[in-house]
Amino acid sequence: MVTHPTAPLRVQSSKIVVPELPVEFTPRPLLRQHLDQATAAQVIVVSAPAGSGKTLTLADWVRSGEGPETAWISLDADDNDPRRLWSAVLASLLALPSVAHDSQLPQVTEDAAQLPTEADPVEVLAELLDTLDPPVRVVLDDVHELTGREVLTDLARLIRRRPVGLRLVLASRSDPPISVPRMRLEGRLHELRADLLRFTLDDTAALLTATGLALTPAQVAVLHARTEGWAAGLRLAALALRRTDDPVVFLTQFSGDERSVAEYLTGEILDGLNPDTQDFLRVVSVCSPLPAALAAELSDRVDADRMLDDLRQETALVERTSPGKYRIHPLLRSYLAADLARTRPETYRQLQAAAARWWFGQDEPVHALRHAERAGDRGLITQLVHRSGVALLLGGDLGPLRRALAAVGAEARTADPWLALTAAITHLDARALPAAAVELKNARRAWPETPDAGLDALRASAELLATGQGLVGESFADLPGPGSTEPALEALLHASRGVAEFGNPDGTDVDLARTELEQALVLARSHDLGYLEVQSLSILATLAAMNGDYRNMATMAERAVAVASRRGRHPSAWSAGPMGLLAYADLMGGDPAAAAARCEEALGTWDTLPPESAYTLHAVHGAALADRGQRTAGLAEIRSARAEFGDTPAPPSMLAGLAVLEHRAALLNGNVDAAAQVAEWLTARIGETGDVLLLTAWTEAAGGRHEAARAVVAPVFESDTPILLPHTVVEAHLIDAEAALQADDSVAGREALQLALTQAETVGVVRPFALAGPCTQQFLSSRAAGNGRGPFAVQVAAARSAVIPDPAALLSEREMAVLALLPSLLNAREIAAEFTVSVNTVKSHIRSIYAKLGVSSRRDAVVLAHDRGLLP
Repeated sequence: MVTHPTAPLRVQSSKIVVPELPVEFTPRPLLRQHLDQATAAQVIVVSAPAGSGKTLTLADWVRSGEGPETAWISLDADDNDPRRLWSAVLASLLALPSVAHDSQLPQVTEDAAQLPTEADPVEVLAELLDTLDPPVRVVLDDVHELTGREVLTDLARLIRRRPVGLRLVLASRSDPPISVPRMRLEGRLHELRADLLRFTLDDTAALLTATGLALTPAQVAVLHARTEGWAAGLRLAALALRRTDDPVVFLTQFSGDERSVAEYLTGEILDGLNPDTQDFLRVVSVCSPLPAALAAELSDRVDADRMLDDLRQETALVERTSPGKYRIHPLLRSYLAADLARTRPETYRQLQAAAARWWFGQDEPVHALRHAERAGDRGLITQLVHRSGVALLLGGDLGPLRRALAAVGAEARTADPWLALTAAITHLDARALPAAAVELKNARRAWPETPDAGLDALRASAELLATGQGLVGESFADLPGPGSTEPALEALLHASRGVAEFGNPDGTDVDLARTELEQALVLARSHDLGYLEVQSLSILATLAAMNGDYRNMATMAERAVAVASRRGRHPSAWSAGPMGLLAYADLMGGDPAAAAARCEEALGTWDTLPPESAYTLHAVHGAALADRGQRTAGLAEIRSARAEFGDTPAPPSMLAGLAVLEHRAALLNGNVDAAAQVAEWLTARIGETGDVLLLTAWTEAAGGRHEAARAVVAPVFESDTPILLPHTVVEAHLIDAEAALQADDSVAGREALQLALTQAETVGVVRPFALAGPCTQQFLSSRAAGNGRGPFAVQVAAARSAVIPDPAALLSEREMAVLALLPSLLNAREIAAEFTVSVNTVKSHIRSIYAKLGVSSRRDAVVLAHDRGLLP
């Protein structure tokens, strides 16, 4: 039963009404027609810069009276509170006559919207929208105001949910973060952009006439050409024209490139303001956003808030985004800031530095660094990095931190070990090992005789992280003890210890790594260090997998993705690692469709993914394709991903897991050479392990040599054989079972199969049974028809239904040699001469090749062999 809060949010009626059109508005029927062309399944996105006429165009379309009823919500910065946003949407919906006020649904009374306190607001709205027939149109205007990660995640969820009664329209100054490229490819997007919103010559003439101006066609053409049909530019020009006594002179002087046009327009507007107001605007123009308190600080005026509010009411060039917070129109602000930097450069730098210090005092280091960079104050940038660099790093604000480190310059980093170490850690995060090595060397050269505890902890963290990625260098002194520095540094130090142990080339102490990462996780949660929280959970998930606990791996990975989602960073580089683990869990759980879908979601981001995450996602996706019958495409994707990954350092268990997927896909594809190549690669990376023996045994079994396979895999059952993957033993038992059943030893086969089932249930994997040998498959079918019951048996049966196990028949060595000559123009007799065999022998080989490939002609055999990688 839905519960309701005791204190409902008030929704201002002006927020949920369609804006009225100004008297001088010019209807544009072609834009209405374009919007009408959207299908029911498409989201309409109106994306264009400020001043392009988005709001008025949509208001005109809605007010035309055609189409479904419309719920309109004008967004502002306060809507980054999810409860406030969805309350406004709900209020707008329930204000529509067609929406029934069902007693079980949240209600709106006296402009107050009540949302459930415990239920998911997006799901509540989706359920309401699912009931609407006919559907309604929901317009969210100014979506660019939504910057909170939670509301953006909720919006993306609503779009993915696709309520049947919703026709969604989004208007924004930039593309909303809703996977626009993917929706475009899927045909789920209908777009109206700046090119279509630009006024035509006829539109320009109509607009100028509506504003009371009587210009000649030639004058209209000049103004249209100079503004390029930009709506705000035309309206600004019309405003200036109404204030001039000589339109001819105005238009004569109104010339030049776009920048000069912008400067002239803004200059005309500024001429109507008194000098004090002009100077005030110039001073505060260095900031966007512009809190009134900051404006007061920069201008030394206690009435800054009142002045900004007066300007807001007098002109559209200043907007109030929320109480006490403003923004200057970008065209005006950029002109003013450029003019200030050109005419009073020292004042410009001083104001930027003052803004940096103000933002730092508000605990907004990202804004602070941006202004310090504009001030060109390397000393101030250095001070800010010293104070906030680690928190920015662990909070995920790597872009501003990297720009700041670049702004101070290489010379400063060489002389300041704190800067050098911070830069090294950012390079390590990006896997840029050579650059990290340079910065670590800089830190060593500049190392003081008596470092403080903070610098010592930062040094230890950088060295540990470098060690964890295989970057060997000169070591510093012993590591500092816990609790010796401030929380962010302590959290970094714990995480670095865990990462170093995780990447220990002599073997990971899983318990030690887990302990350190759990301590880092506690500190990350306590101090709002989101990036560190996600990364700690992701590595803990990997440690669980290394420990043979796939269930806990999935739990930890799900938590990591949940944290990234709450912060609006999913899909992204943040969540790519845990998403790869979850996809791997889906795959090993016998659900290749779910694994493929999860990989595609994670790979849909525009972020540059960490190399190990990209490799995992592509390898799992390729294996999922192969499991579903797309063997050639699947194998090609895995091989390409491994080639891209190259020699990047990675945990041996990860390399083994992904190589095993590639090897199995190669054998399913009948490509023994590809299988041999990945086995050789894995051996070179991790040495001889039971997992490598498994690959050799699979190749033997694929060639019908089951007893040889059984002999190869026998050491896996011995305690002194190193094994990296928990399901390797399961696979070894299945090879044993298949060999026994092939030899008609049903007792031994049953015993080996039961051992495999018992071990698999403990680990939590079922995929090996879906890909087991033919005799084992028959035995599993008969077992299921008999007493094979219980939850795990159901999972095994489901996996065997979801995976297509039939492997391609392997060609013999001589058949491969004959196949290699089929693309040539040699006939059977000439091929026989090449091998010094009879023509009948060659023809026999060719018939066998056709049969194994499932083709009936030489051409088809060559094409298919190329597709499978059997021919170069």
